[in-house]
Amino acid sequence: MTRPENGPNGGEDVDEEDLVPDNWFIRLVHIIAWLLTVILSVLSCFFIGYQLYVLYIPYCRAKLSGDASYRFPDYFYRVWGNDATDLTSEHWGYLGACAGVTFLSLRYVIPSHPFVSAEHRKVD
Repeated sequence: MTRPENGPNGGEDVDEEDLVPDNWFIRLVHIIAWLLTVILSVLSCFFIGYQLYVLYIPYCRAKLSGDASYRFPDYFYRVWGNDATDLTSEHWGYLGACAGVTFLSLRYVIPSHPFVSAEHRKVD
């Protein structure tokens, strides 16, 4: 349900739900969700960095230098088996998906934290 803000002949429609201040439960849910997003995003950054350092960069270096004696870390063979010799599109897809979601989280979700009061929020 909307109502005209500047009278019946002009102005933009404002949703009545936007005029109701958030109650404490909604704010608590927003704070918890935002904190979980921050924690998971930071963990994701560490995970990406670790995987790049241990798996992806050494693999690319070995491929570019032609080092046929390169072996993946032990945990890689426990998951993918001893016959794994290359990183497939599945591995690169996991890295890309994780990096993409983390970027979106860091760029769009984390900056709009719930600790700003309703009077100070930027209105688009």
